[in-house]
Amino acid sequence: MKLPTTRSEPLPKRGGRAMRPVLGLLIAIIALSGGLALALWGAFGGGYENIDRLASVKCLGCLGLDPRVPGFSEFWTVYPEGHIKAGQEVPHPALVKDLLNTSGTKLLILFYWTQGCVPCAEQWEDMVEKDIASGTEENGKEGARFSNMKLLSVDAAEDMELYGTYRPKGTENGVPMTVFLFEKDNGIHWYSHYGKMEVDDVDGMINNILYHEISSAHT
Repeated sequence: MKLPTTRSEPLPKRGGRAMRPVLGLLIAIIALSGGLALALWGAFGGGYENIDRLASVKCLGCLGLDPRVPGFSEFWTVYPEGHIKAGQEVPHPALVKDLLNTSGTKLLILFYWTQGCVPCAEQWEDMVEKDIASGTEENGKEGARFSNMKLLSVDAAEDMELYGTYRPKGTENGVPMTVFLFEKDNGIHWYSHYGKMEVDDVDGMINNILYHEISSAHT
């Protein structure tokens, strides 16, 4: 495209023709720098959001050491600190024990939802997309991503007893709630996350349990 011509003042005579190569070089450097910046912007989608996305890519080998789930500090064997029954044994239902005793099952995930819960639907769709879960919330189960895991999708309003067993504080009622349970050192370890979980955090927690917590258990 032909750029419009503009009038400009002549270059100062001081320095003569020796100044022109220097100015040309500076202009070329500025042009190249601008082109490189635009190329990088285009390659990564542009904006701080994408810079943050690249910086947050998780090291797969480190997931077992640091699942980076908001609020997570450790897995529980009894009701945790802050629970109204802190320190007491958890009355794990027979259904949970039976599923954990199913051949080949090392991890059980309980996903609690209710009708009309948008965050529940969003988390479920994310898990289905990543093949952690499959089917609908009403008839959901585990996906094919992990062969040694079971997932049970539960309408909290339809089974308040099962839901109430794993509330992190034992008082509030709310969904979504995601519970992770596994056997280790002759006992059931668990963790309950209250609120929507990012799918990468779900994936990280599963990897942490299967490839760090359980594999490091004493047998």
